[in-house]
Formats: sequence, structure tokens, C-alpha cells
Amino acid sequence: METRSVRAVLADAFPTEMELRRKESLQVPTEEVHTMASITIPSVETFGPNFDSFDFAPRTISESQTVMSCLSMFEDLGFISRWRIKSETLVRFLLMVKKGYRNPPYHNWMHAYAVTHFCYLLIKNLHLHNYLEDIELLALFVSCLCHDIDHRGTTNSFQVQSQSVLAALYSSEGSVMERHHLAQSMCILNTEGSNLFENLSSKEYQTVLDLMREIILATDLAHHLRTVKEQEELAQSGAYDKSNARDKQVLLCLLMTACDLSDQTKNWNNTKYIAALVYQEFFSQGDLEKALGKNPLEMMDRERACIPELQISFLDNIAAPVYKILATFFPEAETPMRNVEENRKHWVHIGQLLKRHGNPAQAMSVEQIISIEEEESPPNSGGQVNGR
Repeated sequence: METRSVRAVLADAFPTEMELRRKESLQVPTEEVHTMASITIPSVETFGPNFDSFDFAPRTISESQTVMSCLSMFEDLGFISRWRIKSETLVRFLLMVKKGYRNPPYHNWMHAYAVTHFCYLLIKNLHLHNYLEDIELLALFVSCLCHDIDHRGTTNSFQVQSQSVLAALYSSEGSVMERHHLAQSMCILNTEGSNLFENLSSKEYQTVLDLMREIILATDLAHHLRTVKEQEELAQSGAYDKSNARDKQVLLCLLMTACDLSDQTKNWNNTKYIAALVYQEFFSQGDLEKALGKNPLEMMDRERACIPELQISFLDNIAAPVYKILATFFPEAETPMRNVEENRKHWVHIGQLLKRHGNPAQAMSVEQIISIEEEESPPNSGGQVNGR
């Protein structure tokens, strides 16, 4: 694994002036930090009696409670005591990470929070301490929080096509946005008073940064598609070896992807809401591409996208295989896999209804498409969700 310091990563990402401007934009009020740090961290049960269950939908938590909920998860997982993390440092770090997210429809702070909660579920329910070292679990959890910081609501290919500043910085290495998210994470960790790794030994500190780099870059689905076969083979072999560095790397990448796609494992009410956010973001990019004289992909083109078919394809080719592999590794992870299968049935049903009614999906919004099923057979909603 490549060894790089915070400064080295930042040097690749920002000229000094740009780094300073970014730090200034992420500053949070000292009074807010002091106030939150002085509050006794509540138990996770405060946020729901089944908070540690795979069926819990984290988007039912209001955005105003998410940072406190993150503190509770850090406490419940033992990270605060194990790594001697100061209260004010952790609070400042979390507030800066939250502030670092922009507000595109989907890739915002609430997405990061949902991804982090799923990581919490994996650690709590799958006995991951038997598979990974403590520092690897810490790196995975923190990476989930940081993995999409400063997302612009556009894809890597759009960054390259539009010849953006980010593409100029990172396109030679690939994974443009993921490298930017990593650089943003390092920028926060390098800000005075927000380095939650400050009490790690120098060796541990370097290890956790290297792990974060590996994990955050693994959120590029292109990376996932290159490694999914290896993940499947390792899971099916039953020969996982905790002392084997490659085995742990493969597992960490699988776990990160499972966290990143976890909205697909929740109840239908959550899943259809997420679909609306995702396609709102996709179609906005498609509109920008048309304005640039480009032809967007079908899924980005509001005039051509058949959402039920696209969702079924995504579940079949990306999401379902991830959770099938996860359940092969860990039988306790069967619930997420089953929930993906149930959500697929909804999309199939919607597609059938559209054909029956003769309605072209391409001419309808995702809200209109979903309402067809609700009108005929209202599903169990499973609670309200919050997008911001």
C-alpha cells in the first residue's frame, strides 16, 4: 500500500492558497463546538429502539440530529476510548465534514450519514473484529463519513468532458471525484483542532491515512467492477485469512461499496425517495451535457430514461451482487440482500403497470412513475425519510 502523508496528499490536490481558502470555508463556530462537546453523548437507542438493526432507515433521523448521532456511534463502537479522541476534536471534525458537503439532490451530507450508519451496522452485526484490525475498522468508519465531501452532483466523466479544474488536477490518475474527496478529507484532518487521529502513534497515523486513501478511492464504481470477481471468489472459497493483507484489502473494498449503496437495502419508502433524488441529480447533469453539445447517457437524459428498467438493471448488475457476496461472507447480512430483492419486485411491478396503462416512462417524472403503483396497491411506507 502506498505510503503518503497528509501534506503529500494535499500537495497533489491544492496550491497553498487554494488549501487555505478551503480551510477557511470549512471553519465552524467555536461556541458551537464547545456547546456540543459539553453535552453527554446519548446512547444510540435515543435515536430509535432498532437503531442497530439492518431494517432501520437512517434517513428517518432529522438532519439536525445527525452529528449527535454520529457521536453516539463513535462512542458505541468504542472508537473514542480506544483511540483517545478528544470530545472537542471529534465534534469539530464532524461539523467540518458536514459543512464540507454541498447540497446536490443525492450526494449530500444525508447520503454520507446513511452510508456511515450502514458501516455502524456492519461492525455491530457482523463481528468484523474477527476479520479486520481495530485501526482498519476506524479507517472504514471515518472514510464513510468523508467519502463524498464536496461532491458536485456530477460524474467523473462529466468532470473530464467539461475540462473542469478537478479534471485538470486528477484526470491523469483517474477517479477524479474520489481523489478530490480524499484531498478534502485530508484538508480537514490537517486543520488545527480537527485531527481526530492526533493521539495515534506515528505508525498508526500513517496506516490510517493509507487505509483511507485505499477505501475512498474504492468508492469509484469503476474500481468496484474491476475487483468484484475477486471479492466473489474470496467469499465463495471460505479461505479468508486475517493475516493476508490482500484478503483484508478486498474485504474493505466490498464493505465500503456495501455501505455506499445501502439505500437500496432499506424499505421501499426509502428506496423510491432515493430514486427521485438520484434521477434529479442525473437529469441535471444530462441537461448540462446537452448545453455543452454532448449526448448524455440514457440514464442522464430525462427524455430517454426508462427509470424502472434502469433501476432493475442497476440492481441486477451492481447492487444485488454486492449484497449477495456480503451474505456469502456473513450469513448475518442476509437481510440487506433480501430487501434489495423486495425493492426489485416493486420496480418490476411498476414497469408492468406502465405497460398496462400504455404510459411511456420516458415522458414521466420518477414521482409520477411511483405514484402509479401507489394508486393501485399502496405499499407499507416504512416511515418518513429526510433528504437533507
